[in-house]
Amino acid sequence: MKNIISRKRAWVGVAVLSAFISCNRKIDLGPITNIVESNFYKNETDCLQGVAAAYNVLLWDAPQNQNAPFQLVSEVLADHCFAGGASATDIPGVVNMDRGIVKTTDLAPQALWYKYYNGIYRCNILFDKIPGAVVTTAGAKERFIGEAKFLRAYYYFDLVRLFGNVPLILKSLAPSEYNQKQNDPAEVYTQIAKDLTDAIAVLPRYNQISANDLGRATSDAARALLMRVWLYYTGYYQKSELPGVTAVQILQISEDLINTSGHDLLSKFSDCFVLTAPFNNNNKEAVFEIQYSSQAFSGNWSYREAANGNLATMLWSMRTPPSASIYSAGWSFAPIDTAFYNKFDNTDLRKAATFLVPKNLSISYTPGYQDLGVFPQKWVALKANQSPKGDINLNYPNHFTVIRFSDVLLMAAELQLLHGGTAGKAQQYFEKVARRARPAGYVPPTVSLDVLYNERDLELALEGVRYWDLMRRGMDYARDRINVNRGEPFFSRFNDKAKGLLPIPSSEIIISNNNLKQNEGY
Repeated sequence: MKNIISRKRAWVGVAVLSAFISCNRKIDLGPITNIVESNFYKNETDCLQGVAAAYNVLLWDAPQNQNAPFQLVSEVLADHCFAGGASATDIPGVVNMDRGIVKTTDLAPQALWYKYYNGIYRCNILFDKIPGAVVTTAGAKERFIGEAKFLRAYYYFDLVRLFGNVPLILKSLAPSEYNQKQNDPAEVYTQIAKDLTDAIAVLPRYNQISANDLGRATSDAARALLMRVWLYYTGYYQKSELPGVTAVQILQISEDLINTSGHDLLSKFSDCFVLTAPFNNNNKEAVFEIQYSSQAFSGNWSYREAANGNLATMLWSMRTPPSASIYSAGWSFAPIDTAFYNKFDNTDLRKAATFLVPKNLSISYTPGYQDLGVFPQKWVALKANQSPKGDINLNYPNHFTVIRFSDVLLMAAELQLLHGGTAGKAQQYFEKVARRARPAGYVPPTVSLDVLYNERDLELALEGVRYWDLMRRGMDYARDRINVNRGEPFFSRFNDKAKGLLPIPSSEIIISNNNLKQNEGY
């Protein structure tokens, strides 16, 4: 099971060639040929670079050179996007995901497994080494550990949602320990909860950090992620509470985040997705945001992990628009179902900021596979954002906001409604999101679970949230929405037997000497 262990022994210097998050800290980029784990993590600069390396895995949209941005994969697995691309054979694994026929040898699941265990490894090596490091700045060591715990929780949450039954690795392993067995998901979620509560205790609040530190994990980002984890675990596994965090505690955590963090909604929904300079990155609505960058100018099609740009921007955009347009050419993956586009009322102020319909702008383009003429406006590739150096397709600087404050409000409304809160607060939080999206005179409905999920579908469209919302409402609910058959090629299917999980990569099972066991349905 070698992919659980990073096989790169000089990764630290490479990882920090990009700017560390969005801050202006200067990091020494001197010769790295003699930097290995045995002589690294000796001082504060080393530890900062180690944390930067742990963050860097967030940018891996093409691990092992497989185009698999988490947000795009999540939408293809759900019910609003098909597979797309140039043809049905462009990237067959994406078609397999859309049609519920993923193979144990498909490369995308293997690449995602590799990505997340590399991120976990980079966090674990920091935990192993940092006790012996000389860190003189007050509170710096605690902050580094808190950030790494947030990231380890983040990586494990994506991993356990995707695969369900995964090994829980909490330290760097010796070769004799490589053949790890899977843990019960409850054990993994228990550790995620512990890492996030530990991060909450030591990381600064959003309203306490400097402008130079925007983009680094805060205690409020940890609170928001814990809310998401809590709701997913209790929904998907039909449990009353997340191990280690009671319903009373998660309600208090959500209230603390809403009332004292300094995060809030922007007055206009479209301002969350300003696509050209000056970018509206790291605004007060962004609770945690991946800091993609075009500054690295590195990476190529043979080594895409070295690129720090947002690959989903290119993958999701239309193919070959006119040279005179403002739009850059993309690969037309994950075409959006017109039924979803039509779900938005024309008075919904989010519609224009969410979707790009080229024909409405008299823009021609080359149709791809399963083309339906609707593309994501939130992540569109623009010529204005093309990198002046390197491969423009790999270096789009569009940030991706993982959790927005509107999501926090809707999650909090759900917690209030279902887990011991009050209907009044649930209504208040729901209305704050719903009213922003509609014209004056809008009369909001009484909040219910169905009303909340409908609002989440509209508010968080194409942000990689929908599939996981379907999963936590149960397999029947997910199947009824994901199964789409409008005649070839517009066909999607949910793999009931797999319970929404991807297969454990067969290569990992072989390497583990069959210690890893395959998920049901494969």
